[in-house]
Amino acid sequence: MTRNMGITENILKLVGETPLVKLHTITKDLKGSYFAKLEAFNPGHSAKDRIALHIIEDAEKKGILKKGFTIVETTSGNTGFSLAMISIVKGYKCILAVSDKSSIDKIDMLKSMGAEVHICPANVAPDDPRSYYEVAKRIHKETKKSVYINQYFNELNGDAHYRTTGPEIWKQTEGKITHLVVASGTGGTISGTGKYLKEKIRILKY
Repeated sequence: MTRNMGITENILKLVGETPLVKLHTITKDLKGSYFAKLEAFNPGHSAKDRIALHIIEDAEKKGILKKGFTIVETTSGNTGFSLAMISIVKGYKCILAVSDKSSIDKIDMLKSMGAEVHICPANVAPDDPRSYYEVAKRIHKETKKSVYINQYFNELNGDAHYRTTGPEIWKQTEGKITHLVVASGTGGTISGTGKYLKEKIRILKY
């Protein structure tokens, strides 16, 4: 990738533009060509870098997030890592509410990235005050100058993939993609990328 041939300003400039690699062995008995989008090539090792950076930069542009503010979020690990990484680069404090189903390694990694981590029980209802959803909301309310990312209900989640992942796949396949297979968590990747690709295909048809 030519963008990595010189000096990069900071690690956030490496978010996105991940490679598309052709699959051979696992698909050898199937018709057609198959490719894998390697989102682990993002600096935070997952597609969550895309949404975290997009949501944070949108908040900065709107003046909602400023120097000295705190970023608060509910996470099972990957988004939290992305937010913690971005917070270090941009100089924000990061507070994360994490389910106790998350591995010790993930929790330790978040802490090593400078995040303040609150571990919450997973076996409670979403509206229970002990759930990681409600804990994050409470921390946001109690923390002056804070921004709650709210990835599960934030439309910018899908928008990040509409603006980046979708166009990348379309360009990398030269507009020849026919099917998209996505593992869904919050649904942002499949909805945002799918929306973009459907629009491009619809334009070609008509």
